[in-house]
Amino acid sequence: MVQMQLSLAGDGRLVILTPQTVRAAFFKLTSVNQEYTSREKFPLNRPIYKPFKLWKDENKRDGSVLRTTYAPSRIAQLYWKETEATLLDALYRKYLDREKLSHLHKKDIQYIEREINKQIIRNNLALVDEEGLLLLGYGICQEIGKNREKVKYIRRYGMIFILEPITRQTVLKAENIDLFLQDTNFDFHLVRYQGVLLSALRSRLKLLFRHRLDFSITWTCTLDSFQPRQIFRITRIYPCDGFRIVNYG
Repeated sequence: MVQMQLSLAGDGRLVILTPQTVRAAFFKLTSVNQEYTSREKFPLNRPIYKPFKLWKDENKRDGSVLRTTYAPSRIAQLYWKETEATLLDALYRKYLDREKLSHLHKKDIQYIEREINKQIIRNNLALVDEEGLLLLGYGICQEIGKNREKVKYIRRYGMIFILEPITRQTVLKAENIDLFLQDTNFDFHLVRYQGVLLSALRSRLKLLFRHRLDFSITWTCTLDSFQPRQIFRITRIYPCDGFRIVNYG
């Protein structure tokens, strides 16, 4: 099994797809996110880069749809509709034409990759089960006497983050540090804390944060409003099974 590539370069490209991993990544996303339904998949309902025709017929009784690559008879054409093969056809129905649907074009893979990353970053989707839970277990440490060190960790974005609790004051004195912040709803967020800014309009100090997967997404908050329930610094990162980290910048 080819491992799926993960990047922490902060350029919005967490999942890096290849011809060998594009389907595995897509079905991994659909299997662990029940909210990823037909509406969310709609952007993938677009013609593939090298288009060809399919014929579709919807059963009026149960709503099921039949598809074929062969043009039906003239009489059947009254009921069948000619359409273009889509990315969803290539992902779900490559058996219709293994020559044309099995091997996705580079541009198709890039489009699917952008959609997957957009869903993860914008809609907070997961890549593995039980993401976002603060857990306690035994980590792997190379230091003598700590090879079975008990640690706190979180699974998120297909990775295991080993955590260390730190105080609010420690954060305020730091710059360019990766953190997990727990909000008032008990949800954890992976962020890059950039540092303190001086607001020119009101001459007030503000804290600058960036989305850890896409540094172009930024926000600020005042010192008073920065009151997370818990703060954790990341000490080590490991990939979950089936993944590998290729870029940690």
